[in-house]
Amino acid sequence: MQDFNSFANGQKEKNNTAPDGMDKNLYNLVSSLAGRFDGKSQSELIKAIYEEAKKGKQNGTLKNSDIDNFVNMLSPMLDDKKQKMLLKIASELKKI
Repeated sequence: MQDFNSFANGQKEKNNTAPDGMDKNLYNLVSSLAGRFDGKSQSELIKAIYEEAKKGKQNGTLKNSDIDNFVNMLSPMLDDKKQKMLLKIASELKKI
């Protein structure tokens, strides 16, 4: 699975799009997570994302701005309830 720092740094590349105009790095990250967690619960997916981000925060490779970039890219694909959950998780990660 791609780490969050690689994802955030990849956002700076130009012409980096996948199907439907989605950012290629986000597309790859989502595809990787979808394949890895096919048949798993939403809570297992959220836990894996949280743990990966937590590792990045603890080892200094993930900044709050990286978390914001991830949230901004993912939010439009989520319904209101999931957006609120994502914002809550992002807020918790920023405190680490």
